[in-house]
Amino acid sequence: MPTPVIMPKFEMAQETGTVLRWLKYAGDSVEKGEAILEVETDKVNMEVEAPASGILAGIQADAGTVVPIGQPIAYIIQPGEPWPEDAADALVAPAAETAETQTAPAPTSRATPLAERIAEAHGVDLSVVPPADAGGRVTKADVEAYLAARQAQPSPQLGKIKAVPAARRLAREMHVPLEMVSGTGPGGRIQAEDVRQAAAGQLASPPLVAGRPAVGRTIPLVGMRRTIAERMTASVRQAPQFTLSVDLNMSRALAIVEDLRAGTEAANGPRVTLTTFLVKACSWALMRHPALNASLEGENILEWAEINMGVAMAVEEGLIVPVIHHADRLEIIDIADRLADLSTRARQGRLRPEHVQGGTFTLSNLGMFGIDRFTAILNPPQAGILAIGRVSRRPLVEEDQVVIRPMATFTLTADHRVVDGARAGRFLLDLQSAVERPGVML
Repeated sequence: MPTPVIMPKFEMAQETGTVLRWLKYAGDSVEKGEAILEVETDKVNMEVEAPASGILAGIQADAGTVVPIGQPIAYIIQPGEPWPEDAADALVAPAAETAETQTAPAPTSRATPLAERIAEAHGVDLSVVPPADAGGRVTKADVEAYLAARQAQPSPQLGKIKAVPAARRLAREMHVPLEMVSGTGPGGRIQAEDVRQAAAGQLASPPLVAGRPAVGRTIPLVGMRRTIAERMTASVRQAPQFTLSVDLNMSRALAIVEDLRAGTEAANGPRVTLTTFLVKACSWALMRHPALNASLEGENILEWAEINMGVAMAVEEGLIVPVIHHADRLEIIDIADRLADLSTRARQGRLRPEHVQGGTFTLSNLGMFGIDRFTAILNPPQAGILAIGRVSRRPLVEEDQVVIRPMATFTLTADHRVVDGARAGRFLLDLQSAVERPGVML
């Protein structure tokens, strides 16, 4: 009996997954637990493992196809196990379709599902394909016979564009003419990735509108960029957010970072950065102010027993927030080690769901980009996020004397439904103590 490979659920709120690429192909032998494809979710890319050993067959979702969780995307059969046409047609029936076709009643077709997929991939109009059984349904064999005859005797149908079904769907969604796409698949067939590449570099030629500038290129709002847009829009709409800022003297913090860095480099340990120190300082302050380490859920405010620090990181596709769990219990060296590992995984696209889940507070540091100060948007459902600007030498009054010190601006954004300004201010005061007088954390 064929073993189904289903679209797995990696995240609590996940409803669909997108097939990025197949690591194995139909007919390949696979071992149980071996990675056979990569799937993209809202937050991370994940490998899907074979649920059984055998031969991969009945692949139903090409690269770029969005598939609901729990739906079969392929099957694994045993060596020698028959894979008859009727079984293949039956197994292909639940393949991923667009939201429109999923909700609409499926019309009665004169062709089997597998025959329809082959016909669409080769640009064949099924109405011109005669079934072997008069009055019956067009089958895979009928379509293949028609294609063989068409190759032997060219006809106007040869002008049809060859594209896999996922590429055709994607082209419709992105409004990309298939005539403008160069195919990289077998025989020049257009793949979903070809459509994405064409959309990314496509020059728009809209009708001229008075007062509107010319469009250089159109970039589809998809993947991580779309997720960020949706989450940040929801954050601003749902949570009344307020901000508080304070300028901190970074002299002692920088000295500690330099001392620790010298020690770890000598021992070939992880590189300690200012962000590493700030994760520790922020965790220490949150222990004293659980109102900031909280979320609003329905009619209740939940103050979390764990302090799991999210650290915003820029990646090529946008922004991702890996999480350092139990940051308050870790030494600075341990935080540096975990932060280095998460940063490497983020750049290489190897973050797993557990690396981005469970955050209770977020730290966003743009100092390395030369930003003096900025306001961050809450990362739902968290009640607080801390934005940190660059360290720069500024004048500071100490004992009636103007001195020059390394300073940085810290800006806290908080959810006013969960915490008020006074509590947020007290949190910043304790954070200031931890940064300017690190000994208080000992």
